[in-house]
Amino acid sequence: MKALRTFSAAFLLVVVAAGCGDAARPQRSAFHGVPPALAQDWEGRASEIAVAASAGNSCRALKLANALRADVVASTDRVPPRLRPPLLSSVGALADRIKCTPVVQTQPKEPKPPEKPKPKEPHEHEGHGHHGHGGGGHDK
Repeated sequence: MKALRTFSAAFLLVVVAAGCGDAARPQRSAFHGVPPALAQDWEGRASEIAVAASAGNSCRALKLANALRADVVASTDRVPPRLRPPLLSSVGALADRIKCTPVVQTQPKEPKPPEKPKPKEPHEHEGHGHHGHGGGGHDK
């Protein structure tokens, strides 16, 4: 559901950016709307944001949205004054709506290797005759 809302915000940005140009008079679209090349760039970037958000990669989506917002803010002089408020509002809402939630990938726990048997404490076997090897094993 969150990805759907993010996609909706991205779509709104695309509509504002791409739909503002005057397709009937492309040579004058820079005066009546967003320049087509700029609108296409922003449209592609908004789509990348939607794809990242839909895939559950919210941190990437946020990074892309912040970069898009910075680019839109830097390019406002190329956008007609009447379109600046809705464009800036849309791109700002898009970036503000995305919350980076890192995906924590847990490593599968490897089974513990069986514990090595503890070394037995040394026994006094040789020369002490505990096993009947002559003479009782005592020094003479």
